[in-house]
Amino acid sequence: MTEEEMRPERYIREKQEIHKNCTDELLTRKESFVFVPCPACARHEFSPAFAKGGFSFVTCAYCATIYVNPRPTFQMLMEYQAASHEAARIWVEKIYPISEPVRREHIFKPRAMKVVDLVKKYHCGTTRIVDVGAGFGTFGEEIANLRFFEEVILVESGALCAENCRRKGLTVIEAPIEEVEIDQVDILTNFELIEHLFDPKEFILSCRRNLTRNGLLIISTPNAKGFDMRTLGRLSGTYQAPLHINYFHTGSLGLLLENCGFETVEVLTPGVLDAELVRKKVLSNEFSVEDNPFLRSVLIDNWEELGGHFQNFLAVNNLSSHMWAVARRMD
Repeated sequence: MTEEEMRPERYIREKQEIHKNCTDELLTRKESFVFVPCPACARHEFSPAFAKGGFSFVTCAYCATIYVNPRPTFQMLMEYQAASHEAARIWVEKIYPISEPVRREHIFKPRAMKVVDLVKKYHCGTTRIVDVGAGFGTFGEEIANLRFFEEVILVESGALCAENCRRKGLTVIEAPIEEVEIDQVDILTNFELIEHLFDPKEFILSCRRNLTRNGLLIISTPNAKGFDMRTLGRLSGTYQAPLHINYFHTGSLGLLLENCGFETVEVLTPGVLDAELVRKKVLSNEFSVEDNPFLRSVLIDNWEELGGHFQNFLAVNNLSSHMWAVARRMD
């Protein structure tokens, strides 16, 4: 699986242009941005990390979470999403249909199997699973195809994505989880969502409210202490406000979950693109490894031989920039 198969460049550029125009408009109201506490530990002390695209990224002085501060208000972010409707359409109608077969085989089928393995491992109920932020619905399809759960429900607030899920014959609630009440939810999943949210704590508490006692929350998000993000810093494509405004790491995400009434039972980083992403920055002369013989050897000189092994090393040792947390609701 390559980045081009995941994100066809010709459509990504079109989508990025729309986002840029919407972002430029948002930045004209920068004086109305608001300061927020750390999204992980709720402390107010921070130090500047870097500036990118007109936004200030800071590092929490207590837990080292990186986040955008000050940030657009919740209402501003909602208006930004509405203005970016055409970018969402490009994703739903162009990018995702092209990349769905590759994503299905390399991401969503393994993801569904991994969720089932985790449910078995932690002896959870199988009456109902809810996937929040269901997107195109491919994970919903794959988890339903396994016939492991009695009922699969998707929660998706985006109208275009929700409609695509319905076309797949899936049960969809078109609303944010903060406005949803579902009974007897044994497992609640959300993938690549929390980094977008104005208030991650409210989101996690809403997930907890919908879970049964001892229910399992499975969540994925970028890992700010992973290889791609730590190596490239502000050059990492994952740092892209206002789309992403919260950047947890394995420790700080666990802290947030604990503060919201969860016990983290497992953390893993199954990412597969870190080494390739850094390599591309080197090849494009955006990032240099001339002073790092080890990285030059792995990413450039001996890429065919070592690249895959190096990525596997990152994943196994929780050093990839994509992470999962598995947490049990505590009462």
